[in-house]
Amino acid sequence: MQHDDTLRAMEFAGLSVYETWMHYCNMGGAGDYFEFDAYLHGIVRLDAEDADVVSQAVNELVDDVLPAEQSRVSRAPYSWTRYPEPAAGRGDDDPVRALTSPGVPLPPGAPLELLGEILGSSVLNGSVAGGRA
Repeated sequence: MQHDDTLRAMEFAGLSVYETWMHYCNMGGAGDYFEFDAYLHGIVRLDAEDADVVSQAVNELVDDVLPAEQSRVSRAPYSWTRYPEPAAGRGDDDPVRALTSPGVPLPPGAPLELLGEILGSSVLNGSVAGGRA
């Protein structure tokens, strides 16, 4: 979930909850410190807009404290990079589900089938698609 990846990015960069909350407030975030901390730990849900302000605050601080090559490794995701669960009846062996569960970015509103079409096309080498030759 978005809050898990956001907290993981903060921990990777060595950011404290307090300094991140302060930056979030400076960016217009309205949550108090305890609500912010509870969100990061999955106790409280924020609406998508406010969760994206948290992600933006984290990503700006990550850019400030890590070298460029490391800051690209650990980023806080935005709400539009997460996708709804696939339709019922799809098994765990479904390659589309396997690739979208960690958050493979697709344009907002794009159907999951689009990823399958992309992976099946000649645009990507078969070895890139799930490590299969």
